[in-house]
Amino acid sequence: MIKLIAADLDGTLLDSRKQLSPGLPALLRQLSDKGIRFTPASGRQYYNLIQLFPGLEHELLFIAENGAMTVDRGKALFVDEIPLKDLQKPLEITRKAVGVYTILAGEKTAYCEDDNPVFRENAEMYYAKLTHVPDLLEAARHDRICKIAVFEKGNAERGCYRLLQPCTERFQVVLSGADWVDLMNPGVNKGHAMRELQRQLGISPDECMAFGDYLNDVELLESVTHSFAMANAHPKLKAVCRHQAPSNDEDGVVRAVRDYLHL
Repeated sequence: MIKLIAADLDGTLLDSRKQLSPGLPALLRQLSDKGIRFTPASGRQYYNLIQLFPGLEHELLFIAENGAMTVDRGKALFVDEIPLKDLQKPLEITRKAVGVYTILAGEKTAYCEDDNPVFRENAEMYYAKLTHVPDLLEAARHDRICKIAVFEKGNAERGCYRLLQPCTERFQVVLSGADWVDLMNPGVNKGHAMRELQRQLGISPDECMAFGDYLNDVELLESVTHSFAMANAHPKLKAVCRHQAPSNDEDGVVRAVRDYLHL
């Protein structure tokens, strides 16, 4: 029996227009009636996630910041903090690169130094709380930073992802989309967060479903028995999944959940 369902957002639960399925609210009500918990699992900020699910922040679980922050019914279960001294090397690299912009994601808010219009437009899609500061390191002294997010429009895999490889001795350096690279503490990922939720809720991988589309979803999908790659997913992600769902533009998560659970 399924007791917990997790779904990535961008490219998975959200369509290409960044919209949720009109059928999702009814599905969430049905799942709740059956005692099945639901968790959005995203690289997005927690404060961004609750905006997407108004009125449900005290009902849903949330895996935010690629697993670096997990919240249950409005209460933070954990925040995996990056020490201040370890932020220096990534910032030295990104500050020297043209067209590359950095966000420090904290428990209170997220921080950026740059005001490039394209960067700001994209950043504000994922960070509902984003504070422009003159110095990222100084801002980090007053918060718990759990993730470094690096933006390069349309070129992350060939550009900043390669530039940041010298940081792999200290950080996980994860390609999380066409425009984004995330740096987190070792062992932090959506799968680690999912296993922690399984432990706290007393459920097994056999009782969990998960959906994803990109490489930062690999560990999440490996942490559950009932794993679904979207039809639009990265080929390497499809290779680790047991099932395939229709694409994010075909209401794939809602359709797959209904079909699999006979709802």
